[in-house]
Amino acid sequence: MRTPPVLRPRRVVGPTPGNAPALPVTRPLVRSLALPLALAVGMAGVLVAVGPPAAAHPAEGAGAAVGYASGGHAQGGHSQGGHSQGGHSSGGHSQGGHRGDLGRETISTDDGWAAWSGPTFPEGVERQARPTTGGAAATRAEVYEVDTWQELRDALAGREGGSQNDARYNETPRIVYVTGAIDAFTAPDATRLTCEDLASQVTVEGTGEPFSMDDYIAQYDPSGPWGRADPEGPLEQARDAAASLQAAQTQQHVGSNVTIVGVGDDAQISGANLRVRDAHNVILRNLRFSDGYDCFPQWDPGDGEAGNWNSAYDNVSLWTSTSVWVDHSTFDDGAHPAGSLPVVYGRPFEVHDGLLDITHGSDLVTVSYNEFLSHDKTMLIGSSDSRTQDRGQHRVTLHHNYWEDIGQRAPRVRYGDVHAYNNYYRQTRRQAEAGSFQYYWGSGRESSLVVENNAVRLARGSDPAKVVGAYGGTMLSESGTTLNGRRTDLLAAYNATASTPLADEARWAPSDAYRYRLLPTVAVPWVVLARAGAGELRSTSPR
Repeated sequence: MRTPPVLRPRRVVGPTPGNAPALPVTRPLVRSLALPLALAVGMAGVLVAVGPPAAAHPAEGAGAAVGYASGGHAQGGHSQGGHSQGGHSSGGHSQGGHRGDLGRETISTDDGWAAWSGPTFPEGVERQARPTTGGAAATRAEVYEVDTWQELRDALAGREGGSQNDARYNETPRIVYVTGAIDAFTAPDATRLTCEDLASQVTVEGTGEPFSMDDYIAQYDPSGPWGRADPEGPLEQARDAAASLQAAQTQQHVGSNVTIVGVGDDAQISGANLRVRDAHNVILRNLRFSDGYDCFPQWDPGDGEAGNWNSAYDNVSLWTSTSVWVDHSTFDDGAHPAGSLPVVYGRPFEVHDGLLDITHGSDLVTVSYNEFLSHDKTMLIGSSDSRTQDRGQHRVTLHHNYWEDIGQRAPRVRYGDVHAYNNYYRQTRRQAEAGSFQYYWGSGRESSLVVENNAVRLARGSDPAKVVGAYGGTMLSESGTTLNGRRTDLLAAYNATASTPLADEARWAPSDAYRYRLLPTVAVPWVVLARAGAGELRSTSPR
């Protein structure tokens, strides 16, 4: 890891052996069709800019304001008024620094909840939020270029060899440029670790033998002598100890006032759980987050009728964090997509949790122009019905994201006021044949989703009524949806067969919180496919 003024030349670091490769995306359209895109959108009766994102919000380098005030209500936070028809800018704001330097960019004015100013109460403790600026205020000494796991950890901690608490509670503005493929299963000496390397460090009590997941599976087989009781005893204790070793290796906290940005089109963090916890004012952009792999998932025989394997790690987790912008990134399962997982005890041996989960009172989040690919439990907003302290939190905006072959949670919401607009959801025949699709929009306890002008494409034979799911919620406001190119009321399709229909309403209006420009739904697939995901923004190292 180096800090300016001694910046090393950029070099590409390829995936290490065993590292999750960048997966090709199966798409019905190619990204390079600028002219057809312009024509298609033109025929829809609306003008949309094609090409580089719009210019960005001024970030005055080291003098830029950090995104939180110490007290008082920030004035002028959200714009009053409705949305307007037309294209949406796909970039942040920046006028200082070198063109293409994403590190100094901040969120666009009124770009969803992450651009909002006002009070927020994670875990009941008041913060005063301002529009997200991330690390734009970083001094030259707090700008880092990294291409190894240890360098990334040191940069987030603010010092070499820093602890997770150093990273978690660090509020010094920092910009971290990721310049290649980073593998969290890499030791500080550059040795590539395996799950077996971690397991071999744990001895099973009473046996003198190293822990093995094979032994665990044999012991707790519900069809054998153990039955359907919860796992306990020496092997479960050893599994838990091995899981703790993995957490120490692959889980990384991110503190406040931070921007982490990928350089070029090959910046990747794989095998990791990046956890933004107890933080505020964070930007993640232009990165591929792959394969947050759990070596030691836990068997829970009481989870559902048949039991389930449960994993501990999301690719990215937001816990008790506020004012976060996640933009132009790609989330996937890397070398271990859902279809590749074995079946154990009659259930998928699930080694992943969420791709991007927003829980534990996190608030004021904008998720824009990202890809979520070939995954089951994709995005959870709110972790538990019992967390009544999350009332008034979980305000999230999702726009211009691409979801392909995801099983569920796009998103599933508890308590939050969530706005999902101009997203593109696509199911391929491969997923339809596998039978892994459950739902896209999940209405959970005391949630209020507003879904507008989203394009949905389902494979032949898939049931449109399954797009909506109810899990304790009572309402969901839907408008402007197209299904396979035709205007369709998917909430009505759900309600036609539901034992308890959802009200087509919301307790809030996005236009009361921020301005936004709503594309006609016919244009959404073209715009999203052309712009969403990592590598679509011009980006450089700092100059």
